[in-house]
Amino acid sequence: MRRIRFALTGAAMICAAVILPAAASADCSLTTGNNGGDTDYLSGGTTRTISGHFAPAMNGKFIQIPFEVGTGIKGIKIRYCFAKPSGADSDDSPTLDLGVYGAKPAGQDEWTQAERRGWSGSALRTIGIGENGYSDPATYQAGRKNYVPGRTTRAYRPGPINPGQWAVEFGAGWIDPDGAGVDWKLEITTSTDSHWSDDPFVPDPYTPYVANPNPGWYTGDMHVHGEMEPGNATMRQTMDLGFGALPTGNGLDFMTLVDHNNDNSRGLLGDGQYRYPGKLVIPGVEVTTYNGHWNATGSGNFADFRFSDVYRWDDGSNGGTTDDVQTASELNLVRSAIEPASQMQPILDGGGFTQVNHPETAKALPASCRGCAWTYTDNQTDWSKVSALEIQNGAAGIPSTSPNSMNPFTLDAITTYERLLADGFHIAAVGSSDDHQAGANSGVFDGNVGRGATVVHATELSTQAVIDAVKAGHTYVKLFGADAPDVDLSASTPEGGSAIPGDSITGSGLNISINVKGAMSAVRSGTYTLKLIQDGIEIDSAQVTSDDFDYSKPVTESGRYSFELTRAQGSQTMIEAYSTPVWFTSSAFSFKGYKANRKKMTATLKVKVVSPGKVTLTGPGLNKTTTKVTKKNQTVTLKLRPKSSLKKKLKKKGAAKVKVKVTNQPTGGKALSKSKTVKLLGKKTKKKKKRH
Repeated sequence: MRRIRFALTGAAMICAAVILPAAASADCSLTTGNNGGDTDYLSGGTTRTISGHFAPAMNGKFIQIPFEVGTGIKGIKIRYCFAKPSGADSDDSPTLDLGVYGAKPAGQDEWTQAERRGWSGSALRTIGIGENGYSDPATYQAGRKNYVPGRTTRAYRPGPINPGQWAVEFGAGWIDPDGAGVDWKLEITTSTDSHWSDDPFVPDPYTPYVANPNPGWYTGDMHVHGEMEPGNATMRQTMDLGFGALPTGNGLDFMTLVDHNNDNSRGLLGDGQYRYPGKLVIPGVEVTTYNGHWNATGSGNFADFRFSDVYRWDDGSNGGTTDDVQTASELNLVRSAIEPASQMQPILDGGGFTQVNHPETAKALPASCRGCAWTYTDNQTDWSKVSALEIQNGAAGIPSTSPNSMNPFTLDAITTYERLLADGFHIAAVGSSDDHQAGANSGVFDGNVGRGATVVHATELSTQAVIDAVKAGHTYVKLFGADAPDVDLSASTPEGGSAIPGDSITGSGLNISINVKGAMSAVRSGTYTLKLIQDGIEIDSAQVTSDDFDYSKPVTESGRYSFELTRAQGSQTMIEAYSTPVWFTSSAFSFKGYKANRKKMTATLKVKVVSPGKVTLTGPGLNKTTTKVTKKNQTVTLKLRPKSSLKKKLKKKGAAKVKVKVTNQPTGGKALSKSKTVKLLGKKTKKKKKRH
């Protein structure tokens, strides 16, 4: 997520602006900053300069700019700039993102993610791609956004420069729909200089591993960033802080490392410097779109982040002039918009999980953090394909350095989470820092790796086990970090069933047990209160009075049951922990009344049922009867209708005892059966008078 800058006036919070790279001046001069003007190692190839203008209607679209790469090329340098046209309003501040694609197959209209070489968004104005790998850590730290001649820029994939038609892709991150559009200029220089290939990149790829073979609860950060977004802290810096022991470190067991629209870190994470004994790193991608962000974690597949229309610029097409100046008529649609669900399914198919990030952040003030809030409709999203939702992103309390109230976006995200659960979706609650700078940022909403954190119950600390745990919903969130008290919820039924958060369970009743450890000696002091939540509403609470506090509560009503652990801080209530629910379906029912009808030789049995579903009655000599239950705590009437054999018996004897079996099948749960012996009555026959 882009960093958000807010001003605080007393207790009021006023949104100001996102920290973005400064917009280019009106003449859109190609930058010489960050070594952009360096001309070393550029020989033997070609230089091409292209310019153009995108109208406001292109806001949110993607535009591919083709260029040719000849044989023998070892490296490519790309510079670009963009600016509002001269005379445009002062608040008209466009943004163009940058990506590059390698040679596409002949006859293919567009460049796809199969040809991707990288994506840097609007973070850089100059990038390089070559056969060589990345600059060393010291060079990177000396200028994190600097172009380094002869080296591939982080965010892009090093490797052979195959000849053919390549493309620069512009993403129109923001063009004011009411503004004047955006002017842009692009310079592409190819080179045969051997300095681009004297240290060819050798991948050291990530391999899934087991960090701890034991089952249990493990604490992780589900959303941190590394240096494959140039300008960020290094992966090593982030891991040192996150995996460091409390209190100087943040005490994590695992983290998911994601970068915006690239998975280049996977080619580095096999290196021994990224292995920490007993700790786990899981790579992924933050799929960054202009209407929301989501993580594709642990999957063998890559998601296309371009959810809106994709255009290709064809110089001279549609009556235009071949002159390296783009005009509106030369833009040709090559792929229409796609829905989020279409890209989430491949991530699931590839063995990973999907996670919607910061769904409510700046939703009411989108200019403060464009694209951060999730603004796709429920139908576009298809929440059945979403494994997890961030109820916490960044700082749990604000301001981040000395919080005095909860992050309002967190409270809104919890509301959204509960709404989705109420709509029937089983989604895991997760929390994340979204840290880009290894704890170095101190903005109002800035996260610090490990704060927030997600606790998962896994069969072991491994890539696959954590993925399985998230998909199963075996999670709860420590919003302020790993040093929050530990909370363990378990549930059981009289029939012997057991459950933890994320599980679905059926029984005649549910006993909920919750243990809280460490509240009385917690680093954040205050009165801790444990709340039991049913269907998003608090139904019970208890003050935590010891460092090993037990709570239990029996329930019989169907619903989803979760916990919230709060801490009193002055007049404020701070949420320390929040869980994914246990879904309970009550199979409980009770017999309420029985009445036999002698005249018809039938009977009725009334049954009160706790949950919607259906109730079935069977018994020897009886026809099977099934009745629907449409609401909670409904009393239904079951009719006992004897078969011909039983009717004969009733006519002959006038009565018969029958052991009936009643089975309650709640919707989405397991059936429960009970038996009851009832007496059916037959028609009384008149006694014949004896003749004398």
